[in-house]
Amino acid sequence: MTVPEDHSEPDGKEAAGTGPHSAEDPAEIEKFQAKIDFLEKKLNIVGSVTRHDVLNQLTAIVGYTELLGMMVEDENLKSFLEKETQAVNKIQRQFQFAKDYQNIATEPPRWQNLNNTLHRVREHIDLKAITITAETGDTAVYADSLFEKVFIHLFENTVRHGSTATGIRISLHPDGEFLQVIVEDNGTGIPPGDKERIFERGYGKGTGWGLFLARDILAATGATITENGEPGKGARFLIRLPPGTFRNGGGE
Repeated sequence: MTVPEDHSEPDGKEAAGTGPHSAEDPAEIEKFQAKIDFLEKKLNIVGSVTRHDVLNQLTAIVGYTELLGMMVEDENLKSFLEKETQAVNKIQRQFQFAKDYQNIATEPPRWQNLNNTLHRVREHIDLKAITITAETGDTAVYADSLFEKVFIHLFENTVRHGSTATGIRISLHPDGEFLQVIVEDNGTGIPPGDKERIFERGYGKGTGWGLFLARDILAATGATITENGEPGKGARFLIRLPPGTFRNGGGE
């Protein structure tokens, strides 16, 4: 026997979502959206103004510290100045991270030619004696506007922690409807206990935010990143692109 559906509400109460202030009310939706836009604007203004003003003051500190370094002869005082410079540099990197993180997904994703992206990254960072081999063809990736920074942080990870690394290889591997972008080096690799932790905010010897930022940039378009290299033989990062976010040809 089929039991008819009962659409009545107990105790004479109105059904959820049908009252005068329901979440489906266009006026309420517009009101909440306006509030969200206002709060977002406040965060952006506070963030940009704070960064701008603080970075200006840090620039002045760096300049005066360099002048003091040329005037001071006492070795102990020089060591203090070096530590001060290191602290200021770290603060500057932290502000850069804050700016990048705030800008994730603020612009629509766009098609970006992978080979061109890697070429720009080579020019952006000092790879020292490390060579880059890109086997990416004419593939374009639909990704966040900060997509380039994913590879900047991966390459910098090799430069800083790869120790014996002499080369980085980027290759593509179909994975059903997905596409794997493999970024691997021949350095010292990553210990098993650190393979997940390296993507945590604040973990590492530097600011500890590079790989955390890379993961969230990729997540903006549904991509993921993991590390599955063999310790002692090099780091191996696997970027998995979902269907619809890669194609042959096109992109900047």
